[in-house]
Formats: sequence, C-alpha cells, structure tokens
Amino acid sequence: MKKTILALFIVSMPLVSIAAEYVTEGAWQVKKEQNKMTDNTDVVAINRSPDVYTRQGIERSTSLVIRCKENKTEAYLSVSEYMGSDDPVVTVRLDGGKAQKRTWSGAEGGEAAFSTKPVSFIKEISSHKKMIVGFEPYGSTMQVVEFDLTGIDSIAKEVGNACKWKP
Repeated sequence: MKKTILALFIVSMPLVSIAAEYVTEGAWQVKKEQNKMTDNTDVVAINRSPDVYTRQGIERSTSLVIRCKENKTEAYLSVSEYMGSDDPVVTVRLDGGKAQKRTWSGAEGGEAAFSTKPVSFIKEISSHKKMIVGFEPYGSTMQVVEFDLTGIDSIAKEVGNACKWKP
C-alpha cells in the first residue's frame, strides 16, 4: 500500500506539469505564458545543440535561447561553463556562408553571451536552416557547436509579436 501511495505521489509531482508547458516547434522547445504583472505574453524558445564537448572530464552542452520577456527581446548562447567577465567574441556561420566574429555581452554569472542586437540577430537567422557557433570558454580553445534552425521563422514571428517589433 505504501508503495502505491508513493508511486502516485511521484507521478503527480509538479515536474510533470512544468515539462508539459514546453511544446516542440521544429528543433526548438517553446514555452508561452501570460506575464501576471503585465498581462503580456512571454515567449521563450530553446534550441539545444546536439554537439557536446568535454572539458576537464565533464561533457558540456550549449543552447541558443530566444525570448520575449517583459516586452524585452533577448537572444543568447547558454553554455555549461564560465566564459569570462569580459564581452565574449562569438563566431557565427549561417548555412554555408562566411563566418563572422561578433562581440556579445557577457552574462552576470559568466555562463552566457547575449547578442547586443537581438532583434536584428533573430531576423537574420530566421531565413537560415543551420548555424555554426564558435566561442571560447575562459582558459580554453574555441569550441564549435551546430544548431538546426528548423522552425526559427515561426518562432521569430511569435517573439516579434509578443515584443511588438516594428516592421
């Protein structure tokens, strides 16, 4: 009897409802929810690269996050380690095009790099199928990961509508 009650308790834990809030759109996991303070819709889209790299014996993953939160558009690269306190240089290559170095803003905790022009960046990638990103974690060599951008066009529209982008 105790095992049955425990099993029912585990099944009904909040983790189930949290995971259910994300919907798959192409290569993205997307969550939309109404902001209780503003009544606006917040949208977050996460694209986890299948590429992992090992550093100090630990596998590291990288995600691209695009969001409209509290009517502010953000696009950032989330990594599993410290990138440094300075503004990191991120190298971006779209489809088969030329790689371009860009200076992004470092996150407060150092484990993310934010595009300094998120709306332009999102619009730029929305017409592409693949993005290769190079970045250098603190004290390391360049790490290169690839993102499948399938679904980015509709996600860009959703984020743009939520943040009321001008055409």
